[in-house]
Amino acid sequence: MLHIILFAVLIWSSFDEHIEASAGGGGGSAIDAVMVDPGAVVQQYNRQQDQQASVRRAEEERKKLQQQQAEELQQKQAAEQERLKQLEKERLAAQEQQKQAEEAAKLAQQQQQQAEEAAKAAA
Repeated sequence: MLHIILFAVLIWSSFDEHIEASAGGGGGSAIDAVMVDPGAVVQQYNRQQDQQASVRRAEEERKKLQQQQAEELQQKQAAEQERLKQLEKERLAAQEQQKQAEEAAKLAQQQQQQAEEAAKAAA
């Protein structure tokens, strides 16, 4: 029953649209027309192209800046690594020097003890 009512409403609405469409003055057909200004279309196209070009330039600048910052960071890291390597060399050299100084002091102490023992033995 519901299907029959729905079908009747659809048929009735199609007649209603047909009557309204043909009522447009003198029995002719109604035409919906839109006027398009070619100059406005060209201007809009040019604006869109300019915006896209601006976006591309901004993206390229951002990428260039990002790359430059990455290179600077890499250079700073390399310089820091070199500085740390040099500090480690200096630390090892100082440690070696201290070790040699301790060995020399120990050797001097042994020689002094031997000299004292030799002096005691000679006396």
